[in-house]
Amino acid sequence: MHNKIYEIVEMPNGLKMMALLPINETGIAKAYCTIRDNPMGYSEGACGPFSCNIYKKFGLENGIKDFELCCNALNVNPNHVITNRLTALTNIVRIVDTNTLNGYDIYDEVNAPRADGLITNSTDICLFNYAADCAIIMFVDPQNQVIGSLHASWKGSLLGIIENEVKGFKDNYGSDPADLIAVVMPSISVEYFEVGMDCAEQFVQAGFSEFIDTTSYEKPHIDLSKVNQAILIKCGLNKDHIHVIDDLCTYRDEKTFHSFRRGPIDEEGRHLNGMNGYFVKFNN
Repeated sequence: MHNKIYEIVEMPNGLKMMALLPINETGIAKAYCTIRDNPMGYSEGACGPFSCNIYKKFGLENGIKDFELCCNALNVNPNHVITNRLTALTNIVRIVDTNTLNGYDIYDEVNAPRADGLITNSTDICLFNYAADCAIIMFVDPQNQVIGSLHASWKGSLLGIIENEVKGFKDNYGSDPADLIAVVMPSISVEYFEVGMDCAEQFVQAGFSEFIDTTSYEKPHIDLSKVNQAILIKCGLNKDHIHVIDDLCTYRDEKTFHSFRRGPIDEEGRHLNGMNGYFVKFNN
């Protein structure tokens, strides 16, 4: 087990990011997460000081500027960054390669692969996910030199997004799940993830009752990090290769992360929170 999972580092352009050491120290790939409290950020208000709201339809040009600061820090071309069009209700995983770049526009949501998980072995591609309470899980297969990332909403976790990601590694690249290294990024913690009885019952039916706290609070609370870790183990990953960042919480640690539940809501019921950005790329 890796003793230290992350550290806050200053990138070559001065940007602060969270480096994910179990992936970075493989020498195969690099993985980083954005930090909200970033003096270099352009974003303002509820999205500030730094956010990765990248889609043009939101009209948040400052989010695009912040995203491009990340690309500069990682020495990647924004046009070679593949993100996913979040579905949050599905378990779809897509394999992407340089052909995916044909006609692709990182800033146009319509062109993004409609999936919650991405996998590639193309050294020309950087995978990018965004979230604001859901867990992002990043993978590397050092043996076959493959990287992947997924957005694990609670519904996606129950519908098999993690199982399908691991299957994608196996079926397309011959990966042995025991060789995969996974980092489970912070999500909303059990302390703040309050759910209704209908939601809690879905976790019970899926076999995760041990991760539901029904005694400490008025309503059920669920430990998403432990649920996702249990699924990864069930998929065949070596327990020592699963690195869960559970000392941080997207809801509680507001200087570090944006949060969907914590963010403000406008008069039309739209959430105005910023987005945390997650990048994984080959070490080239």
